[in-house]
Amino acid sequence: MFRRIRNALSIILLLMSISLIIWASMPNKQQTVIQTISSSEMQISPTGQVDDALSIPNRQVVLEWPVSMRIGEDEVITLIFEPVVTEPVSSDHSAGNSDVYSHYNLMAEARYDVSGVSVTPANPTRESMPPGQLVKFSWNVNAANKGSYSGTVWLSLRYLPLDGGPPSQMPIYIQQVTLETSSLFSLNETKAYLLGGVGIVLAAAIVSDNLIAWVLNRKTKKTRKDAVDTKDS
Repeated sequence: MFRRIRNALSIILLLMSISLIIWASMPNKQQTVIQTISSSEMQISPTGQVDDALSIPNRQVVLEWPVSMRIGEDEVITLIFEPVVTEPVSSDHSAGNSDVYSHYNLMAEARYDVSGVSVTPANPTRESMPPGQLVKFSWNVNAANKGSYSGTVWLSLRYLPLDGGPPSQMPIYIQQVTLETSSLFSLNETKAYLLGGVGIVLAAAIVSDNLIAWVLNRKTKKTRKDAVDTKDS
């Protein structure tokens, strides 16, 4: 009777431990949003006249973030700002409207604003944006508590005049990003792995005498069979 109780307890503990490890191993669901930013949305005029407006070719923003994640787990939000390629272009044309670069150096600035979540880097980051090249931003995020955290990703262009004039900043993209964090028995990923491993070891220890007896029994049967086979031969 006591052996049956131990076996049942070991099975229950083993199943719970495996469940913890599976939960901690499941990949987080990701969401990707792609939005085109037209050339007209990125126009700037060096002289303030509409007829003199300069711009760059159409680009698109590719934003990816984890829809769900576990507490205490590190995840990444990425934003890629890249040219829209619709057909093969020559090397001369790939630079886009090169006249805008004859007046300005361009930089892309991005930030992710959210409360209750650890974000690295926390401050806006800037990347130089050469003609026809993509720029990429990423934020490492981590939440200590279970819940829903709504934040905003911003992207702006900074036009730096080559003549040393004051820079201009133009917001061109905004997207709400919500992170849903979960927990199992108030555990995070690391603790779930640890507890699951300990549970498996403990489950094996509970029935260790049964395992030892089974192994010895198998060896005994094999020894007897080998002895019989030798005698018959």
